[in-house]
Amino acid sequence: MVLNVKELSHGFSLAVEATQFAARHKRVQTKFVEALKITCIGMAVAYALIYGLVFFPLFMVQTGNTVFSTLLQYDSTQSALALLSTRDAVDHFLTMLPLLGLDIITHARPAVFGRIFFGMLDEVDPKYAEALRSWPMRKFRWAKLKFAAQRLGKRYAMTLGASLLSRVPYIGWMVVPVGTVSVMAKFVGYPASGAVVALSVVAPGSKRTMFFIFKSLLAMGDFSRDLLKPYFSHLGAKPKQQVAFYRANESTMIGFILAFYFFVQLSWVGPAFFILAQAAIALFISRQTLRPPMYTPGAKWQIAEDKCKSDSPST
Repeated sequence: MVLNVKELSHGFSLAVEATQFAARHKRVQTKFVEALKITCIGMAVAYALIYGLVFFPLFMVQTGNTVFSTLLQYDSTQSALALLSTRDAVDHFLTMLPLLGLDIITHARPAVFGRIFFGMLDEVDPKYAEALRSWPMRKFRWAKLKFAAQRLGKRYAMTLGASLLSRVPYIGWMVVPVGTVSVMAKFVGYPASGAVVALSVVAPGSKRTMFFIFKSLLAMGDFSRDLLKPYFSHLGAKPKQQVAFYRANESTMIGFILAFYFFVQLSWVGPAFFILAQAAIALFISRQTLRPPMYTPGAKWQIAEDKCKSDSPST
């Protein structure tokens, strides 16, 4: 589905409205400040430990390497590069540590974020919150595991195939650009994706920017599914239904996520902004989806067929 500019704008405006509403919510304010405190203290402790246990020893080894290479007249370039590479890897791990911790918590303690979501939904639309709470949570662990394995296998097969085909003489160089066009076309259409890839071929310096945009578009899908977990879990949505829901609301969803995505990627403040986004998604759900009926035994709610309120009458 090619992204719709009008829907992107609508999603972004919803995010701004939801953020303003969530920022006035006492519980969200408390959780936001708590997340900032925990992240900052945790990062300070992590940096102190890593500097004491890793960076200082690396500095001593690097200094010794320089001294001995001068005294013994040997080339220390390779060992110096290896030490710098190790330092960069550790530094990257430190930068990603808060987001890694956040990812673990969202999977290990989903109830924490569910309470934030429902606390906001109670304020935005109490009747919607009451109806959604009445539905029993379903986890579908096997379906999720199967879906994750299939997606991982598909990505691995695509990567392996691209790697093998790129070695074919004369046409190998075209594999990655053509693959990138086909994937990006889902978001921006073939003319725009072709232009972006052509620019990266003509101007190699733009490849990093193109890769960043491409990676961000894919990551936004995973980010939105994390935020929608409380909604999906209560309505018993299986992974394929979740993907169908996301595709049906893709442009509006990406516009909404854009308001938070880049703030969440900032290591020191990312977890706090994730909490803000988790609260804000409640307004998105109340505005963009039909309210489910109160649960009765055996009832099912087809969220994959759920339509935007602007297109369907409310129930």
